[in-house]
Amino acid sequence: MNTKSLIKLVLSILMVVIVFRSVDFENLRNTFLTISPGAVILVVVGYTTGQLISSVKWWTIARSGGITTPYPAALKAYFIGMFLNCFSFGMLGGDAARGILVAQGQPKKTEGLASVVADRIHGLIVLSCIALATSAVMGRDRVAPDLIQLLLLLVVGCAAGWLIGPWILPRLPFMKTTKIGLKLQQVMAIFPRDPQTLLVITSLSIVFHLLQISLHWVMAYGMGITISFTTLLLVIPFVNIVCSLPISWNGLGVREKAYTYFLATAPAIVSYEQAVAFGAIWLLAVTVSSAIGGIVAMMSEDMRSLRAQPSRSQTAIETNS
Repeated sequence: MNTKSLIKLVLSILMVVIVFRSVDFENLRNTFLTISPGAVILVVVGYTTGQLISSVKWWTIARSGGITTPYPAALKAYFIGMFLNCFSFGMLGGDAARGILVAQGQPKKTEGLASVVADRIHGLIVLSCIALATSAVMGRDRVAPDLIQLLLLLVVGCAAGWLIGPWILPRLPFMKTTKIGLKLQQVMAIFPRDPQTLLVITSLSIVFHLLQISLHWVMAYGMGITISFTTLLLVIPFVNIVCSLPISWNGLGVREKAYTYFLATAPAIVSYEQAVAFGAIWLLAVTVSSAIGGIVAMMSEDMRSLRAQPSRSQTAIETNS
């Protein structure tokens, strides 16, 4: 286990300890006993379905950048990446692994890695826009105005970089004369800008994020909690954005703390115990879905090819993961 992975694990444990200090364990036990098994199964199936949608979106981005890998191979790379993100401690970042695998057999490793970055940034923009649109139309009673403003700045910054960056960067003197400049041009080429591709990936991203938000309503329903879908449209994007930061193992501890911050503080919609149960069900869904990648990996030669990457490439990959 490398230092970065160890820090993530320690931070996750620390956050879990902080959350559990506010939990009544008898109430937590009773909360788990009241959860509908059908709701849990539906969340696991729905989460896995969402990953299939997300894989199509990522494959569309990769194709727009000239990576000709067929979808079945891209889907396999996607789930192997999920497995490594969930279960690997330092061998290789899951995002970087799928970037390498999708470009396997093509001289497009940089573009493959860039496709994952583009996928993540685009997803962040769409998820943020869902929260911003909800706050503008329905109000922001559960989210501090500062957080809304910060999210708006994030969206504007990411969108500006996506759309304006390709116009600015080629005009910099070093772009055509240095190795880093040539690499940046390769990276820029993978970010789709034609309206048709943007419409396709944005539509897929909206469906994916709305599905994930809807699964939180299913979890609430399975616990007997009444919570409006509008509240989830506003709150869950913030939870998912915080948990996507590479500071913990699968968002463990961070997710539960985010649930308690947005949903269990006055006026409370859920109890601390229910917030922890939310996190446990979501972690189960992530783990089960990611385990599919492990099965795929064991049935293919891809893991062996990843281990065969030169040590210099592994260092670069871990830096980008």
